[in-house]
Amino acid sequence: MNIPEKEFRIKTEVVYSLKFHNIPLSLLTFRDQIDLQNVQNDPDKRLELILVDHHTLASEDIALKPSVIRIIDHRPLDPAWSWPNLLLNVETVGSCATLVARNVLQQNPDLLDARLSSLLRGPILIDTYNMSDEAGRATTIDVDVLKALEQLGRLTSDRIETFKKIMHAKTDISELTLEELMIKDLKITNGIPLVGFSFLVENFLNRKNAKEVIEKFADERNCNVVVLIGQDVNRENVSRDIAIFSTLRNSLANDIIHMLAESTQPSLNLELIKEIREEKYSLYLYKQGNVKVTRKQILPIIQKTVLLHRSENV
Repeated sequence: MNIPEKEFRIKTEVVYSLKFHNIPLSLLTFRDQIDLQNVQNDPDKRLELILVDHHTLASEDIALKPSVIRIIDHRPLDPAWSWPNLLLNVETVGSCATLVARNVLQQNPDLLDARLSSLLRGPILIDTYNMSDEAGRATTIDVDVLKALEQLGRLTSDRIETFKKIMHAKTDISELTLEELMIKDLKITNGIPLVGFSFLVENFLNRKNAKEVIEKFADERNCNVVVLIGQDVNRENVSRDIAIFSTLRNSLANDIIHMLAESTQPSLNLELIKEIREEKYSLYLYKQGNVKVTRKQILPIIQKTVLLHRSENV
């Protein structure tokens, strides 16, 4: 798995799925257990990498690019990344697991016993939100591959029940520590961490030592600003809030707050509900009135703000 071993517990739906299919967790290999750079540099070895569910490399992995032989991804290719002479399996489908499953169906369908078929079906159901029309994520390829998996694997379990169990595991954070919650849904843009929660930031801040955990998180990543984004979804309504944590007298944090508050496309309709100022840091918590605005829409605002800030302070 392309994560450090210590981060495995936060992949709660993966832990559930592997245990459900009786796959020993001891079989897993993590990024911090193998030095790919050393393998690549060893003249007696040949490193071949297949990128699955992504097609760009993190800055620390750029040197591994010559070893990439294939890409399987369901997102449009980033024009900034050129992959000449490579086997590209890139199509816009609901789930990357659909493309993986289709490769197996085409090349070695005998592999698809009940366990492997079920293992592949899970992420397809989650990524397409159980193939729902409302989500609009499923394509005809997802539909066809899912049917083939169910037929070959003779899967009799109900889709809805399977979806609910995995989704419950995905959203079950009861066993996670505060530190694990900070990295469970973490995105980083232009050096700014965007921490996503499946509950309100306000609830996180009410937990014991929460502010110390955020401060330690920032120190470990050597960053002066952390954006925390919370959402609480139930059948009746959706609530969202957002907090900006920063070291004191941080002009970038002020710029981010200003841009988020003044944004009209989209408008977040922010309302300040809590201000915390300590010896080393400050934190501003806002209720997000426009609950339709997601982190995906907030991210470009922060990207633009960081670029503007840096250009003005060169």
